[in-house]
Amino acid sequence: MPTVTSHAAAADALEDSFTLQGLRARQPRGPDGGFDWRWTGPNRDPEWAWFFNRHGWFPDLWHAWETTADPRYRDALFTTLGDWIAANPPPRHFSFSHAWRPLEAARRLLGSWLPLRGAILEDPAAGSVLTTQFQASLQDHGRHLRAHHALGGNHLVTEMLALVRLALSLPGHPPAPDWLAYGLDRLDRSYREQVYPDGAYKELSSHYQRIVTLNYQQLLDTLREARRDDLTAAWTPRVERLWAYVRDVTTPAGFNPLNNDSDREPYARLLRSQAPALAERPPCHAVHFAWAGQTVFRDTANRLWGFFDAGPRGTDHDHADFLSFTLALGTREFLVDNGRHTYAPGPWRDYFAGPAAHNILLLDHRACDQGPRAVSSAPRRATFQRASRHTLAWGDGVFALDGNPRAADWRRIVVHLDDLGWIVLDRVVTFAPHRLSTQWHWHPGCALPADPDPAGGLRIRHAESRLRLRLLTNASRGLAELAVGRTLPAPQGWFSARFNHREPAPALLHHQDVTGTVINAWLFQPGDAPEIRAALLQDGRLRLAFENEASFILDPAQPELRPCPGSEPEPVPASATAK
Repeated sequence: MPTVTSHAAAADALEDSFTLQGLRARQPRGPDGGFDWRWTGPNRDPEWAWFFNRHGWFPDLWHAWETTADPRYRDALFTTLGDWIAANPPPRHFSFSHAWRPLEAARRLLGSWLPLRGAILEDPAAGSVLTTQFQASLQDHGRHLRAHHALGGNHLVTEMLALVRLALSLPGHPPAPDWLAYGLDRLDRSYREQVYPDGAYKELSSHYQRIVTLNYQQLLDTLREARRDDLTAAWTPRVERLWAYVRDVTTPAGFNPLNNDSDREPYARLLRSQAPALAERPPCHAVHFAWAGQTVFRDTANRLWGFFDAGPRGTDHDHADFLSFTLALGTREFLVDNGRHTYAPGPWRDYFAGPAAHNILLLDHRACDQGPRAVSSAPRRATFQRASRHTLAWGDGVFALDGNPRAADWRRIVVHLDDLGWIVLDRVVTFAPHRLSTQWHWHPGCALPADPDPAGGLRIRHAESRLRLRLLTNASRGLAELAVGRTLPAPQGWFSARFNHREPAPALLHHQDVTGTVINAWLFQPGDAPEIRAALLQDGRLRLAFENEASFILDPAQPELRPCPGSEPEPVPASATAK
């Protein structure tokens, strides 16, 4: 039985009112008095109908009945269950319907029907007719999932977990052994096919990483309960690998990065409840996931956190965010990924999933090539360097424009200097005039100047935290604009922490007219950190000095931070950075 339930949700259900994915609406009924199970909600979005057919409020009704002894809750559950079974006979083929899409069949079993199975069958008030129908429908679910499941992705993992749990709950049912063996085999194959050796789930969305990790954790718990010691021993390190990824990407505030299709979720709390042994181990200073192409920067005090994505797109739910970078100071987010908001086609989906919502470069309003959806081997070329006082990661992109498959090359290098901040160096090589746009998206709580000039320096405030931003460039200083909650000609300056919700958020858009090789070095520093002294040299390298240490050189051609030689070229003249 679920332990987290809501009397308020149960009371709402008695009034035919439901809240699904953050939206609240009254579910209509048909002429026969039963629910309209095909209704797509107030936004005409199939997501509503799919979620409604999962029966996620059934445990709320049962918990309310147990704690209040008010028979209305129990009767509403039994009546609705009978209504659904009568209105939705099982299909004989794969179905994308609201009731029998395989994912909904699986979610219905895992979140509602199987947890309540014993209570329904043992309560005399259910009656023999309903209990017979219910048991028959459980078997229909098993046959459907066995024959018509998804071919891959997170759907398949959920569906096969449901098939395994259903098989174990029906030990005397003749097909149950086949369901169990088939489900276990598919879960094993899915793990090998869909999880990288570094623990990242291949869709590369922290939201779906959570779903898949919880599914495999539930499989491990199921195997323990069934006393399958051999399988438990085999699956334990594989599940721990998934949880280790969750731990290592968690922000100082305890949340997940919003990469690809994701909502903000309490990763730290989830880890403590599901994998407490791993949660007790502190996250690594810096972690590079070679297969996923992601780097997490973290200082020793877990105050400065950054996330850099230079890997494959993801096998599904991917966004146009190659080489995007986000950062936080303690519990305050500054640079953000803007979330997912909706799956419904249209301008909002185009914005949140497209390049305009991410911290990347655009060339003539276009993003660079996003690379493959997945990789079959770890990159041979090292794109990560860790030293005692700094961490560096980098990636390369190519801009393809009409008639020119390689209009420009882009290399982004991100350097994290312990306790001091970050340097994001962008090198763009092109041989024709273009408009280069750098996008920095900020958390809605951030306050930026109304007339920003990053080349002259900016101070960004988020509650009690402060961040300094400065641009060094060998090109024109360019023009900067601030977009907040813009809708026309296309959305810009929006943030979505959870599905179906959005709010205005500052977007700093910096535009330069460029030709040739362009070097832009962006310095991000906490307001109380000692200043990083930096200068661009004539040959495109960046000279750095911080605290009482010697100077260092960052060379875009050979990405590494190394001590400065005894003599080096002079800095770029001031005229080169004038407007």
